[in-house]
Order: sequence, then structure tokens, then C-alpha cells
Amino acid sequence: MSKDLLFTVGKMDKVRNGAYLHSKGIKPTQPFQLDLLFADTLNDSQRAIPNDYARSSLFTARNKSQPRRTLQQVKLFHLHESVSIIFTGIELRADDDEIIWEQILHYAKVVPLGEPFDFTIKDLVADVGWPKNGRYYDKARECISRLKANEVMAFNNTSYGKSGAISLIYRYTTVNNAESKPVNYRVWIDPNLVLLFAGNTFTNHTWKVYRNLSPVARRLADYIESHKHPFPLGVEKFRKMCDSNSAALSGWRRTVRQACQEIMSAKIARSVRLESDDCIYVS
Repeated sequence: MSKDLLFTVGKMDKVRNGAYLHSKGIKPTQPFQLDLLFADTLNDSQRAIPNDYARSSLFTARNKSQPRRTLQQVKLFHLHESVSIIFTGIELRADDDEIIWEQILHYAKVVPLGEPFDFTIKDLVADVGWPKNGRYYDKARECISRLKANEVMAFNNTSYGKSGAISLIYRYTTVNNAESKPVNYRVWIDPNLVLLFAGNTFTNHTWKVYRNLSPVARRLADYIESHKHPFPLGVEKFRKMCDSNSAALSGWRRTVRQACQEIMSAKIARSVRLESDDCIYVS
């Protein structure tokens, strides 16, 4: 696509997405609540993620035994060439960070972005479906720390503006227990996150189904549910989207087939299959 045509398309989409925000009574330069965007499409049994994140390797599905990497200004894989995501921070994973962030976004719906909201570590662990014990409380705390200690720059030529640098959690404060462990959180979300939701560019997941999927199946659900009509997805592209460190293609194919079965068992799609041409087909 030529630069002139790309500019024209970007300008048209900027107008379209701006009109979408105004139809919700929202001015992009003023504080707004996410539930104003979600009102027509998202109910309390669902959670949302921006499409630009859902279709990227922001949340990886790497082997749990592998240490998390620390990344510095790394361009992440994205399914679409028009989107660039540059990440700095500790590697985020679909196994835990992704669902913790989506649940925190759900809490954020009730206040204008940029304003604080509160939750307890016990409620957070319960709401993502983890066992209520010290190990999982600590795991959730670690997720919150990682979600704060990062910088994500997402540039999409076909959406409203550019995001600039965003931390998935802008900042937080805590009230600690006698063991100096945080039990109550007050969290702020960056108001610039609107740029990733404008124009209805987000994906809804049925929460109790989605949160119980394996990491690879969750990433496959991200792909399927962020597309109205999913195109066949090459198995190697999907591996890059998961940022999997599976070395053997035969082993990765087995993992993908298991994820396809999970998706069908969860009734996210009627048919999901890996064919002999190494493409995942959804119907």
C-alpha cells in the first residue's frame, strides 16, 4: 500500500473511530469509562482485550519451566503488518498475566480511565478462578508487578491515532498485612488505553470458559474471537503469535491439535482443525 493511500485510509478510520466515540458520548480528549464502550457488547460474564494485543505475541505461551525473559525495545510478532508493538519489560504470559490484566480491566469499568479503583487480592484470585491460598495470592501479586513494570508502544495505521507508551497498569498503591504483603490494591489505568478500544476494536471472551483454557488454547481463542470470520491460520504463524519455544514442529503440531480440541469442547467454535497443509481452519 502506498504512503498516500495509507494516509488516506488512516485518516478515514480516524474519523470513523472518532465518530464511534462521540456516539457513546465520549470525547477522546476527556476522561471516559470503559463501560460506555462496552455497554452494547460486553456483559458481566465477559472480559475484553484490545484486538491489537489479542493478535500479537504480547502474552506468550512459552514453557513454564523456561525463565521469563527481560525484553528491551523488542518488536513483537503481530498477525498484521499494519500493526507494530514495541515492548520493554519482563515477558508477559497467557498463563497468568493475560487473565489477571483482563480481570483488572473489568474492575476499571466503573470509573473514568485515569481515576483509581480498588480491589482485594482475595477477590482478584477468586475472580480469575484460582485456588484461594497463599501461593496464588503471591502469583497474582507478581502478575500485578509485571503489568506495572513494562512499556508497550502500539502503532496501528488503521485505528484512532497512536497509543504512545503505555504500561498495562499505570500505577498502584497497596495496603499491606502484618507480613508486609499487599492485600488491598488501588490501581490506575492509563487513559490513553482508549486508543486501543476506539471503533469497537476489542474482543469479548466468555470469562468462565476463557479463563479455564490452557495458555495455547487461550491464544487460539484470542485469534478466533478477534475475527468475525477467521481466515486459515498457518501453524508457524500461530507459533510466533504464542512465541512458543517448542523446537520440534511435530511436537508443536500435537500441542495445536490439543488446543483445537479444547476450543471445540469449550464451544468457542463448532469446528477447529489442523489440516495437512499446516493451517488451522475454523468454522
